[in-house]
Amino acid sequence: MTITTDKQTKPAGEIKASAYIRIILALALSGLAELASLFFIQPLLPVLAIEYDIPVSQVSIILSAETAMLAFGLLFTGTLADHYGRKKLIIVSLLLGGILTLLCPLAQSWTLLVALRAVIGLALSGIAAAATAYISEEVAPVVAGVVTGYFVFGNSMGGMSGRIIASQLIDHISINTIFYGFAVSLIVVAILVNFLLPASKNFKPTENLNVLCVVKGAAEHFKNKNLSRVFIISFIIFGVFTSLYNYLAFFLKGEPFNISHANAGLISFSFALSFFTAPQAGRFAEKYGSMNVLRTLFAIMALGMLLTLVDNVVVFIVGAVIFTGCFFGCHSIGLRWVSKNATHARGQAVALYLFFYYMGGSLIGFVNGLVFHATGWHGMTGFIITLLVVAAVVATSLSGNEQKKLVPVAPLK
Repeated sequence: MTITTDKQTKPAGEIKASAYIRIILALALSGLAELASLFFIQPLLPVLAIEYDIPVSQVSIILSAETAMLAFGLLFTGTLADHYGRKKLIIVSLLLGGILTLLCPLAQSWTLLVALRAVIGLALSGIAAAATAYISEEVAPVVAGVVTGYFVFGNSMGGMSGRIIASQLIDHISINTIFYGFAVSLIVVAILVNFLLPASKNFKPTENLNVLCVVKGAAEHFKNKNLSRVFIISFIIFGVFTSLYNYLAFFLKGEPFNISHANAGLISFSFALSFFTAPQAGRFAEKYGSMNVLRTLFAIMALGMLLTLVDNVVVFIVGAVIFTGCFFGCHSIGLRWVSKNATHARGQAVALYLFFYYMGGSLIGFVNGLVFHATGWHGMTGFIITLLVVAAVVATSLSGNEQKKLVPVAPLK
């Protein structure tokens, strides 16, 4: 079985479907392990606030520290991926993350735990940039958007499984045991990626790691408005998404819902929608234009947030599910857009996108903690919708310059 493409769709002229399956499995697993090991801490925030006597408005600092250091690391790991190779960096990142997670049970104070989780975020920062650059180089353009969508699906399943597993286990086993479990999963996935992911055939390493060259390359990316404006969008979309899930459990625990932490964590099952929304968003983007699809998704996300204002648990869940499904579609389009529009050093370009993405999760997530503490869920909802409007305006500024190359997805033969 092969996937055939014409001469305009290189780098892959005729590629075995089995190779695509191995690529999808390896990259989806790496994304799953990365996000699961980072965000299993999120549903534990209410428990950690009690155990360490941390104010509700400040307990999310542990997640902000993870995502901030993940973002910081992306400033360098994209360049490392361009120099040393995509597959090698993914494997090293997974192994380092697993080893560091094994050390978490040794942390005897809140400060030390936060610091260790921040270092784990730094260690795992190489995965996403390397994976997305690998797709751009090794996968035919006509299916690259779909493959990127399945990588995002792996990310979402990681975020979902991490949150759900932790929320369901915390009442039955210790936090330390949960740490050990996620550490082992990272190490196992590193081994699987080593065997599954085909070696790069089109990778051309950058000549050196000179700091001035790196800075110059980044400056060129920022001059490209097709990239710099999408960096703003990435900052916003993960910021509002993180805000929703940081404080969802706190809100649902109170009146009129009175839902336990374990049951609130089950809403993360909605991440499974990314199996459909992420690849489908890629298909729609190729057909109708990326920015047009993004604006539509932002509008639907705003509608989802409005539904969470209704004092009915079913309506609330529907709103959260709609918001979540659209978020993964936005992220899939954003990643593909950056890979497609970068004129050089794709790994670095994707890393910059993800830097702003995770910084948005860190900063907007923290700020919304203050907003939630001061104004409640209604005030936070208003702030999230305002940010989505800003994102839509940015997308509109790019839509006029978008060159749509509407290429049908190649059939399997």
